[in-house]
Amino acid sequence: MEPLSAADLAGDLPRPATLCTLAEVTGSAPQAPGAKMWVWADGTLGTLGGGRFEAEVIAEARRRLDGGSAGLKEYVLCREMGQCCGGKAKVLFEPCPRRRAVHVFGAGHVGRALAATLDGLDLDVLVYDPRPDWAERSAFPAKTRLVPGDPRTVAAAAGYGPHDAACVLTHDHELDFALVGLLLDKPLGFLGLIGSEHKARVFRARLPEAVRPLWDRRVRCPIGRRVPSKSPKAVAIAIAASLIEDWAFRRAPSPETDVPAPAA
Repeated sequence: MEPLSAADLAGDLPRPATLCTLAEVTGSAPQAPGAKMWVWADGTLGTLGGGRFEAEVIAEARRRLDGGSAGLKEYVLCREMGQCCGGKAKVLFEPCPRRRAVHVFGAGHVGRALAATLDGLDLDVLVYDPRPDWAERSAFPAKTRLVPGDPRTVAAAAGYGPHDAACVLTHDHELDFALVGLLLDKPLGFLGLIGSEHKARVFRARLPEAVRPLWDRRVRCPIGRRVPSKSPKAVAIAIAASLIEDWAFRRAPSPETDVPAPAA
């Protein structure tokens, strides 16, 4: 069994973040070995002792948020650092990447059921729908983020990558088509569209010929595992199963590689 990582222990703490652990002390220090501090872009939790020492640890932790690696760094607790302890401290930095995010386009019956099904997993779930009567806070788990406004604007501007999955489940076929067109060239880890094989053929035929290979490589339509039911809950479970099996807990491809092909 692999050892637990900072991400395994993060729970609901903000991410991306860096776990800072006082790993070793020589002489005197304001905290004992084992003291921990969780550092993210605009906050901290815990302390390694305060003062300039802690400020430098926080700065180093934030430098590692954007793809930094784990490692030890030694600090001398001298007068120049505003410390009079006279000792040395080694701090272990363990960067913890942001959670993978499922972007659900459509707050209808299946979108609501999918958000409920994914609740409790180590995933961020965001739901986009321009209809205020459907994007209703009480219809979704507390941790689900509801994004108002035109989802096409969001899809066009978003810098999605392999740690993002998009599930297009809207109430309108033309909106579905527009969204898939906007999402096709983004290096998503998962892109699925609700509908039948007939819908998939029609949408593909409407695309410019040069874009169709992207459709073939990236779009999963029908989305999810095959189940003999059209119940929104059953469809949501089928989508969640596909997300879990094919993307959510797999190692993300590097930026230099293409996204995985859809499962047959």
